[in-house]
Amino acid sequence: MHSTSLIFHITQNTNSVIRRRHCNSHTVLADIHHSQSTYTSYIRPTSVFTKGKLRVNIYKTEAILFTRRRPATPAPVRFQHTVMPWNTHVRYLGVILDSKLLFTKHITYVTHSVSGTLLRLFPLLARNSTLTHTNKLTLYELIIRSILSYAAPVWNNTSSYNSCRLQDSQSKCLRVIGNYPRRTPIPLLHSNLNIPPIQQFIYLLTQKFFNICPIHPKPLISPIANYALADLHCQYKKYKHKHPKQILL
Repeated sequence: MHSTSLIFHITQNTNSVIRRRHCNSHTVLADIHHSQSTYTSYIRPTSVFTKGKLRVNIYKTEAILFTRRRPATPAPVRFQHTVMPWNTHVRYLGVILDSKLLFTKHITYVTHSVSGTLLRLFPLLARNSTLTHTNKLTLYELIIRSILSYAAPVWNNTSSYNSCRLQDSQSKCLRVIGNYPRRTPIPLLHSNLNIPPIQQFIYLLTQKFFNICPIHPKPLISPIANYALADLHCQYKKYKHKHPKQILL
């Protein structure tokens, strides 16, 4: 099954997506072109978008084909007389999406961001800082862990290797906060500082997200958790373990 998304930006603060799904990439491409005509009607001189000075930023518009297969590259997408090549990964709402949804590039970006943030906060978290351990842990939870767990319900089904990379970043921060040596066992860090492992924290965020979905007022969010694990065994036997709800068992 192919899933194609055309991600484009209206001004600098608004993100939108044209998404089509079909087993044939040519059919998906035809649906994308058909959807473009609808959006083109919004940018005419008499439209509400034009009067409100809203315009599609063609330089930030990207196309990506999500699939587990290795299909031939489809024909380029044309949008507003501009040819857009197919990308292997795009960034949407702060999350880097790759074509196979492995989220390896996103985890790499997150770990690098955490390292940079730790360097900037090091004078406040180091052993010679006048802050107490409680204040240091509060800084970690509000700033660094928020970076580690941003949009976690989306990518929590990533590989075990990526999860270990997130745990390494958290352990590095906890060693600085508690002034522990480099070879301190990770379970000892969690027990002494009363901080759960990052994967356990992500599970809690994911479970909370799935509990909120059915009562969410937005029609695009409420049906996200509306499926049973038994359906996965029939439809996606090979990839059922990669579904977010599967890892909560």
